[in-house]
Amino acid sequence: MKISELWGNRLIFLSAFLFALSLPTSIALDGVAAGVGILGFILLFVSSSLRPFPPLKPLLFFIIPELLRYAVSSPVEIFKRTDINHHLVPYFVSFRVAREREVFKKVATVLIVSTLVLCFSVIFEAFTHQNVKHFDWSSLSFYSEVLRARGLLDHPLTTGGVLYLLSVFFIAVYFYEKNRRFLIPLPFLFLSILFNESRSYWLASLTFLLLFSLMSFRSNKRLILTSAFILLTAGAVISQVPVLKDRFHSITDTKNNGSNITRLMIWKSHIKAFTEDYTLTERIFGAGDNASKLAWHHFGRAFQEVTGKEEIPPPEELKKWFHGGETHNLYLKFLTKYGILGLLGYLFFWIYVIYRNLERRDSLFIKAFVAGYVGFLVASFFENNFTDAEVQFTLFFILGVNFALISETAVRQR
Repeated sequence: MKISELWGNRLIFLSAFLFALSLPTSIALDGVAAGVGILGFILLFVSSSLRPFPPLKPLLFFIIPELLRYAVSSPVEIFKRTDINHHLVPYFVSFRVAREREVFKKVATVLIVSTLVLCFSVIFEAFTHQNVKHFDWSSLSFYSEVLRARGLLDHPLTTGGVLYLLSVFFIAVYFYEKNRRFLIPLPFLFLSILFNESRSYWLASLTFLLLFSLMSFRSNKRLILTSAFILLTAGAVISQVPVLKDRFHSITDTKNNGSNITRLMIWKSHIKAFTEDYTLTERIFGAGDNASKLAWHHFGRAFQEVTGKEEIPPPEELKKWFHGGETHNLYLKFLTKYGILGLLGYLFFWIYVIYRNLERRDSLFIKAFVAGYVGFLVASFFENNFTDAEVQFTLFFILGVNFALISETAVRQR
């Protein structure tokens, strides 16, 4: 074996361990993990040892429309404004490592530990009202009222996304490996998702449990009972904790809930801009960074229509509702920023991923991945989860493992 190949593999394995440590805990370390992985692949390229390689086709579906949007207008912004960046590195790293069974088991063990750390940080914050990164022993108290927690990450929504994806990962890998140690984080993950209070991931988790149970009914009827037990337990906890109960009831409240009202106004303003202001070229390729500016011109009207108030607040106050024009809807974001081609590319990305899994649909781990992705797509209606850095790192790590396990399963069945 060439020296460059040997050290390339070692760096990729190191990158995988760093990702396993950092995905639930540190966005800064994610960057280091990506850098180590890139260096490893450079050495493998030099030694002509890049294979095995994960499928590139799914990435091209959403990358090409993004590339087209910025290639002509502002090519220097391609790596800054699109998804063509180091967030894709874990996809290649985890695919390669997952094919090395003994290394993967060790990486998974590190991920179990780091996941438990994230879960404990969320649960601790929920009941102490202190974030572990800014902890003060002198004011430590425990409260009966649950605080919405973000744990070690920067925002509750990104924390919810990482928690949800990790729960899908451990369930899928458990059914692949048949090793109960992958079940260890699951109770803590489910509790953390509850106390994180991200409603989009409550809906994602509900979708996952229902779909996974239905897909697996004939092969494993116990999943119906397990899912029913989880849902009943979650329902009991929500009904007994006033904050969670109010949060649950707010999911469909579009009259009084500020978060829901804000989303409706932002959605309306973007849709109005797309249908009224976009040129034909912009509708096809998107408006890029101008999407938010175009939506702002319609935000006053959207405010009137959603709230029913005739008087529009002054711009300074109105901007507090606008939140920088972030769509809080991933599909609307791809449509307005990258156009019809961008939205279709993103949808075909997921169609390809799910199709490749369903080719091996008899395996429970495949059904877990598919149900998990559908749940993620449900959450995408209410936030920009795919483009959040922490969530994106975690998602591509899982996708790499997913495709590696598919390829290993195909080899076994030959």
